[in-house]
Amino acid sequence: MRVFVGLLFAAFAAFTPAVGLAQGGGSPPVPKSTSDSIRRPVADTVRKPVADTITRPAIPDSAFARRDSVNGSRIPPRDTLKSPLVRPYAPASTEIGAASWHWDRDAMYASGALTLGDLLATVPGVNLMRTGFIIAPQVAAWYGDPGRVRVFLDGVELDAINVRNGGVTDFAVVPMWSLEDVNIERSAGELRVHLRTVRTRSTTASTRADILTGTENLNLYRGFFGKRFDNGVMLQLLGQQQSSISRTGMDGASFGGMARIGWARGNWSVDGTLLHQSVDRNSGVRNVVTTPEINALPAFQGSENLTYLRAAWRDPQNDGPWAQLIAASISAGESRAKSSLLGAQQPSAAPTDTVDTMRVSTQYTLAAGITKWGLKLSSTNRFRSMQGKSTFSPGARVEYESKLLTVSAFGERGSDSTTRSDVQARFAPLSWFNVSGSVSRYAPNSGSSRLITAASRVEGALKWRDRWVGGGIITRGASTVAAPIELDTALRAVNVAASTGTIVTIRGPLLRGWSLDVDAINWAAADAYRPQTQARARLWFESSFLESFPRGNFHLSVAGTYEYRTAGYAPLGKNSIGQTTAGGSVISTLLEIRISTAVISWQYRNTTGTVYATYPGYVMPRLVNTYGVRWEFWN
Repeated sequence: MRVFVGLLFAAFAAFTPAVGLAQGGGSPPVPKSTSDSIRRPVADTVRKPVADTITRPAIPDSAFARRDSVNGSRIPPRDTLKSPLVRPYAPASTEIGAASWHWDRDAMYASGALTLGDLLATVPGVNLMRTGFIIAPQVAAWYGDPGRVRVFLDGVELDAINVRNGGVTDFAVVPMWSLEDVNIERSAGELRVHLRTVRTRSTTASTRADILTGTENLNLYRGFFGKRFDNGVMLQLLGQQQSSISRTGMDGASFGGMARIGWARGNWSVDGTLLHQSVDRNSGVRNVVTTPEINALPAFQGSENLTYLRAAWRDPQNDGPWAQLIAASISAGESRAKSSLLGAQQPSAAPTDTVDTMRVSTQYTLAAGITKWGLKLSSTNRFRSMQGKSTFSPGARVEYESKLLTVSAFGERGSDSTTRSDVQARFAPLSWFNVSGSVSRYAPNSGSSRLITAASRVEGALKWRDRWVGGGIITRGASTVAAPIELDTALRAVNVAASTGTIVTIRGPLLRGWSLDVDAINWAAADAYRPQTQARARLWFESSFLESFPRGNFHLSVAGTYEYRTAGYAPLGKNSIGQTTAGGSVISTLLEIRISTAVISWQYRNTTGTVYATYPGYVMPRLVNTYGVRWEFWN
């Protein structure tokens, strides 16, 4: 039944409001000059490795006025681009060399990531722990702390209010399918994930259908419809349905939907958005290779929802003043009684509990600022109300950005009364030499048992023949590490000792269009949720072969990835390394071919069939093949 519903949804997205191929399909009308315009190739070269991305078809200026660049059909003369809905504030990047942890919509899917957790796993310093395939719980630890990863969607902080998560985000249910932009801010103390949902600008209706299938009984259908009207009104509908069944369980089915109606004209923008994500997750088997524990992680059926109304004046990324006001409601909970996650750890089947109470949090956000002469001043203030308790979280940011120096200072008092502050900077005195640094401090309220934490990171990089080679040092003081109880109900917050880590990076072209990225981090010692050594190498080739396809209607991308980690640990009682999982290495490949606006994708994960786990006891799938197509239509 779910497969049938998914097929209907994909067909609706592909053929609404008119059949794309029958209408001439092809490329979208593109403005001659906008910030969101499609990049136009100037030579047949392989782009520098700043992001995994497949460019859309390039269209000459002469094609905009009257005809489509693919088949010559006339573009409706009434088609125009309207003022976009405003974007949330995006912090300045202090990354050095060719590093860039920023993906647009095309780049997200071209990276091979199936969830936001997959995408975060490519960021140096992130340790992604999961208990199965794409629907199983996924927790990201930043330098070993699952509580140091925060997520912001369209300016709303996605608080992890589900009681089963213990305040730690489950990245398997964050709706990556709704995004057009992911921007990672890597401070020494915490990882801030800034997300922006997809926006529609053209009065020509846009539809998109994505279909993916493969091993682990994977079936995924994704659809999108968006249109702007002459009066500035915008309508968007998105959805994704997916299901999978791993041999070790811990998967199931999920459905997500998004609806948005908005209006934008000139400097003003108003929109209302509803995001829904439901999960029907199977129970999982732990230690399947040795002594299987059935229902070690109980099944779960529930949902998470975000609804917000936003009014904004001017864009934060442009010069001058700006302001945004957002009223949001976040809800999460269980919709059917399943095995309990709230009691003591159960090595086998757990007793049935009552349905968890749905938790609802109301969040009001007022953000404002001004940009002038490279200086950015902004303030974000959040008022939260949940279960009769209200909190106020003021925050401020000062940034200066130039070719020589970029500096960012951030301060905030959290809803739990934790005071967060950090300063980040990048210094580029020469085109071939960059230095960056980050210093953070986190002080809990006076009545808390958590430790005050300080952290720092210093990196440097040299450029040689377009290749960046760099390294650095991370220091983290003694800290209290959050417990991701969604993975194991026996977990508790533990104190870990101070530690120092070493970073090595290599990025740049090799020869004949091939490029290489290497990121490695080695700590003085392993600790909770943090292997001693993690490394990731990616070798890839991509080109549009513009000499043969001058209109940019073809693109080829081939990539191979090698991931290595030493033994991982999870706490057991007060012992921070009480549970262990063996280290190992995984090799994966990705092939993407774009023809006009259709992208054919084939991904092969764990090609050598390595038996490995990212969290003690839960074996990851082996020899995973996924393949499908992403197709965009402009009707």
